[in-house]
Amino acid sequence: MPVEINRKKAPGSKQINFRINSEPRYFQLGNGIPVYIIDKGIQEVTRIELVFKAGTYYQHHFHAAKATNKLLTAGANSYSAEDISEHFEFYGSYIETNNSKDNAYIRLYTLNKYLNETLPMLAEVVMNPVFPDHETDIYRSTRKERLYIKRQNVNYLASTHFYEQVFGSTHPYGYILEPGHLDGLGRDILAEHHKNNYRANECTIIVSGKIPMQLDDLLEKTFGSFSGANSKNRTLNVPPIITSTEKKRFIHKKDAMQAALCIGKATINRLHPDYPELSIVNTVLGGYFGSRLMKNIREDKGYTYGISSALISFHHSGLFIIFSEVGNKVLEASIEEVYKEIRKLREEPIRQKELKLVKNFLMGALMRSMDGPFEIAKRLGVVLEYGQTLDTFNHFIKKLKGISPERIQELANKYLQEDSLFLTIAGNNEA
Repeated sequence: MPVEINRKKAPGSKQINFRINSEPRYFQLGNGIPVYIIDKGIQEVTRIELVFKAGTYYQHHFHAAKATNKLLTAGANSYSAEDISEHFEFYGSYIETNNSKDNAYIRLYTLNKYLNETLPMLAEVVMNPVFPDHETDIYRSTRKERLYIKRQNVNYLASTHFYEQVFGSTHPYGYILEPGHLDGLGRDILAEHHKNNYRANECTIIVSGKIPMQLDDLLEKTFGSFSGANSKNRTLNVPPIITSTEKKRFIHKKDAMQAALCIGKATINRLHPDYPELSIVNTVLGGYFGSRLMKNIREDKGYTYGISSALISFHHSGLFIIFSEVGNKVLEASIEEVYKEIRKLREEPIRQKELKLVKNFLMGALMRSMDGPFEIAKRLGVVLEYGQTLDTFNHFIKKLKGISPERIQELANKYLQEDSLFLTIAGNNEA
């Protein structure tokens, strides 16, 4: 007989039990580069990621870190950008580069049967880039055009000025890129950034997928002799974080139909013992679709299509940020509702029903983020940056299961005091 379903009653839920029981295999190349292996794939595909401490924090010229990373594939020794692209495409492989505030990333996705052909080209890209003048000129021109377009966007204006307020205009985390900063960006500057930062003693390799037996030897053969042009410790002259005394900033954008707002502050990073629980507090406030900010400002008030908060970790600081884009006419009302939700989080204990929902959401999100070798590699990369292991996530699970309404209220009062928050708005102040 068919089973009757009561569609007026929500499905039952139960606590999820999940634990990470294995760490990656680890070894070092002859030159000391640490290698982490996640051998869990079922398809004959491997992901090889090289991580260098070569992000924005380590640059000596505006935009040098991002441009260097982006132009690694623009030419290497006798290979042109077209040669490199065609080589990887011929073997069904894919290479991507990415740059963050702290790190630079180069990733290769390749079929195992072609590792002998794709790994050497990856090494050429990483170790011997030449940054051709014509490619650098094209990049600089294109970047200027994109920057001009971005500066017409209230989202971009609000976020960049917010970072400047929080970290200061001279700090690598806070400076605002201007078109003029790109004028002197040429081959010499990129080569210097590469020489100083793309080195064996600043590199980590993370490999994931269905790992072939010969991979260890291939990695040693390909990268084991790599030292980089400069093996000495780097000399950094990074300006200190100088927080702005300007708690509220409005960037006028004529004819803007909506206003973008950022509210937040510099805060702790992943190394602080409060970080796991503070990330739970952030989730309650604005870290998922069912968060308090979404329910209030999107669902109840209809002021926005979306609003969210995030807890972001950098190597030398952290950031708490609330972000949204709202209509000009409801800007002030939206800001008041944001502060109202923050005050409520500080003054009233969360109900157990809501807390259970958040716990289940976060546990499910963590499980999804560990689904497959490539996803595990991404999570591993996050914790390795801070000298941690995958067991860090087991520690988070323990904190998640044990956190109480009182603890959430305590952390909200400790880190989310209204007078400590910055407000940045970009929009039409004549609307």
